[in-house]
Amino acid sequence: MLGDFMNKNDLRYIKTEKIIKESFKKCVEKHGFEKVTVSMICEEGLISRNAFYLHFTDKYDLLDRMFDEFDSDIIKKYNDNIMYSVLKKDMFSATEQYFNAITDRREDFLFLIKCSRTRVEESIQKIIVENPIKKIIPDFDERKKDIKIALNIRYMFSAMVAYTEYWFENYDKISRKEAVFWLYKLCEQPSLLFLSHFEK
Repeated sequence: MLGDFMNKNDLRYIKTEKIIKESFKKCVEKHGFEKVTVSMICEEGLISRNAFYLHFTDKYDLLDRMFDEFDSDIIKKYNDNIMYSVLKKDMFSATEQYFNAITDRREDFLFLIKCSRTRVEESIQKIIVENPIKKIIPDFDERKKDIKIALNIRYMFSAMVAYTEYWFENYDKISRKEAVFWLYKLCEQPSLLFLSHFEK
């Protein structure tokens, strides 16, 4: 891609990429991800198609990049302490850490969920469980093929993402402290059940 040969620290390059992302968000809000085209993004941002293709190959590449940025930012905030909280069975602390990490990316979370709920669930699962747990349980990828573990993971992360989405859309109706407490209560037993598979 030609953009790889450009200076990505150049202010014009950075500004154009920001315009593309903001235009993409507006287009998804108006039309939904599936209907958005590169032409729509360019028209919204008042940029040429060539300018778009200097940065991204298509809308899927753009979305991938936005997911990568979301993941890496959350991973920085959501450090390995989470796994130690989980291993100590301190699920309340683990839930608080999740909320601390995700709250700063509220707008991105809500946008990405409009593009792909499944990808958001996979991202949260990777950030919260897979990255840290692989440091402690190296054969985790093999063990998660166990249907009981897979079902447990699917249930927990579908529920967490739905809960987080609903709270973000209604955060003025319930305090953050209450939201953390109720998510903790919802996830406590499934989390302990999940951990029990690794204690055998």
